[in-house]
Amino acid sequence: MPRDFPEDFPTDDTRRAPPGGAPVGHIDDLGALEARAVRLLRLWCDAGPGAVEARLAPDLDPGPARAASRALDALLRLCGATGRRPLMRHAAQCACLGADEAWFARLVGHGALAEREEAMMLAMAFLRPDAVAEAAHLAQALGLGLRRAGIGRRLH
Repeated sequence: MPRDFPEDFPTDDTRRAPPGGAPVGHIDDLGALEARAVRLLRLWCDAGPGAVEARLAPDLDPGPARAASRALDALLRLCGATGRRPLMRHAAQCACLGADEAWFARLVGHGALAEREEAMMLAMAFLRPDAVAEAAHLAQALGLGLRRAGIGRRLH
């Protein structure tokens, strides 16, 4: 399962951000769909799949909202079970984008465009090889669900 990002970076120089948690940009630098994917990842970590489904409900009918929520849940559980290390994320309202979050955003972004090979290549960087095809499938299910909601066409 993804882990919470530490509240603050330590003030001494002897400790560094955990692998995958280092800020690499700002969430607002992402496209709308990828930013939503990161926000949903954070929401899932804080409140679970039910909260994700409730958040998607205004944008999607109940069936597609449930399907997108289940795809996110399955993808994050897969990351937790087959990741090379724990997936790191920042706090829900943090403006920073962590390295792992950027990876996740691109994975879902490629899925949304049905770019299966690209999604699989990205998945290889983080997951065991036996999980790559499933991760690409789940990223596509989530990404296409977000596209159906029109999320790539507007900011949230």
